[in-house]
Amino acid sequence: MVLRSRPLASIPRVQFYSSKGKSKGKTSGEKKPEHKKIPVWHKLKALTSFTASSLLVVGGVGVSGVVLYLILSELFSPSGDTMLFNRAVTLVEDNEEVRKLLQCNDSSFKKERLKAYGELVTNDRWTRNRPIVSTQKIDKYGKCHHFMRFHLESKKKLGLVHVEAVDSEQNYKPNFVSMYIDIPGEKRFYIIRPKLRQVVRPKSIFGFPWGSRKE
Repeated sequence: MVLRSRPLASIPRVQFYSSKGKSKGKTSGEKKPEHKKIPVWHKLKALTSFTASSLLVVGGVGVSGVVLYLILSELFSPSGDTMLFNRAVTLVEDNEEVRKLLQCNDSSFKKERLKAYGELVTNDRWTRNRPIVSTQKIDKYGKCHHFMRFHLESKKKLGLVHVEAVDSEQNYKPNFVSMYIDIPGEKRFYIIRPKLRQVVRPKSIFGFPWGSRKE
């Protein structure tokens, strides 16, 4: 009789695992981590930085708004220097007597184009960089007077134009009250001659003036 033995590999093996030390849960004896308190001076520093940044942003927006307003009012306002300068140049260029004094090379088909610019600046070859001299004054009646001067140049002559305008009560554009041009070697020519104020003399009785003098 022959006995056969089974190989050991065929016997199932049972493995046992210990759960000691692998528990993920927290025991009742563990303490919760304590949160560190932020110092007061850190909070003050953050608040100060935020306030300063906000003020810089608000200030920058305010300055940008003012600059934009000034640029737009200068370029598009009827009483701005740019609009006043363009109106004066057009008025002077269209005057035939001024063109004769400047000895413009005009023909029946084409007229010489004149150059209008501000002050003469040494070593400045660009006419657009020459500033226009302009001032404003308020008279005793509360009206604003605009004073301006600029150069008008042809190929042969150079003239200096003086302009005075007063704010109008009927429209937004100032009214020209005086405009003349000075050309070397020529007499002063008025494009718009200023109106002289009429002085009303008081009535007299027996040769003596009566009442106050009115202008």
